[in-house]
Amino acid sequence: MNNNNENSWLLFRGNEARSGIFPEQLTRELSLFWVIELGPMISSAISHNSIVYNSTITGRIFAIDVYKKKINWQKEIGSPLVSSLLLYDNLLISCTFNSWITNTNSKSQERNFIYALDINNEGKKKWNVQITGDIFSSPCVCDGKIIVIGSLDSTIYALDMRGNIIWTFNTGGSIWSSPATNNHEIFIGSDDCCIYSFDLNGNLNWKSLLEGKIRATPSLMKSTNSLFIGTHSGIMYCLNQSDGSIKWKYETGKPILSSVAISKDHIFFGCSDKKIYSLNSTNGSIKWKYETGDKVWSSPVITQNDDDNDKEEGMLYVGSLDSHIYGLGIESGRLNWKFPTMDGIESSPCIVKNKLFISSKDGLLYCFSNQQKMDNEKSILNVPVRKCF
Repeated sequence: MNNNNENSWLLFRGNEARSGIFPEQLTRELSLFWVIELGPMISSAISHNSIVYNSTITGRIFAIDVYKKKINWQKEIGSPLVSSLLLYDNLLISCTFNSWITNTNSKSQERNFIYALDINNEGKKKWNVQITGDIFSSPCVCDGKIIVIGSLDSTIYALDMRGNIIWTFNTGGSIWSSPATNNHEIFIGSDDCCIYSFDLNGNLNWKSLLEGKIRATPSLMKSTNSLFIGTHSGIMYCLNQSDGSIKWKYETGKPILSSVAISKDHIFFGCSDKKIYSLNSTNGSIKWKYETGDKVWSSPVITQNDDDNDKEEGMLYVGSLDSHIYGLGIESGRLNWKFPTMDGIESSPCIVKNKLFISSKDGLLYCFSNQQKMDNEKSILNVPVRKCF
């Protein structure tokens, strides 16, 4: 299953490098195509072949046909799901966070699972693995061979495609960060304030001690061999992927939980100071910042045509805890589009073809479409919101 096309967004941030970029343009002002009520969501949607998948805090996984606007199937897991899904080779990988709602003692944390569901058989369980910690981290496939995930039990787990744990590594703190990979190395942050690099066999390449807990997900830039990561102390770092050395850093003063989106020469991220930032990827100098009404924990996605002759400005889309979705020009930082939801947004956008999907804690999954495509697609805006829980 290939994610290098406009028909797929198979994991959190869109690709294994977690770069958060979609190589096509969307219009500056999107139109609401449909909305469906599934239950409160923190996880980010993924999509493949006109099916969008998302999971809820109430423990359900949904597969929704984008154009028929109907639920193909749903799966009751029974435990809170806050980690974003991963789709690979027809397996849908989900992870539980049992104490998210119950907030009980460690016994509930010992009953967490990694599940693999068959998307071609209405979400039938293929296998599951029990681990000893809650999972917020979103899984990643490395080199098509192993699934890597972090846990609040301070452990990094690597599984084969049949659900067998093939190696683990213990860090000095809980792991909220999601792994990123260049298919040779794996990178992930920890609450011990270190970011780690491993080979595919679980051997430590290096670790770098940064200032502050690391709960954001690393983003990788291949052309410069750079890694971008923010910390809870409010510092955005650019590191060398080869040895973890610091190339530059930029201080915001407030926790950075948002992960970086990468364009050709700039990076973009949200911050707990209520702002969205654009920095030069080479030296960390600021290009612009835009202030929202509340903290920005959502990770931005950018749309930018790969054609250098295309003069149209690319767009950035991101949610905020102020209950709005924002669309900003990536060159200017100017607001071009804004949409209100009914609760804070912690999830990140998913973009496939001419559609943008984003979920909210209001329980709704929103689907937006390019304005020029609306004439050729039948919208259901006159149909009441559908409840599915």
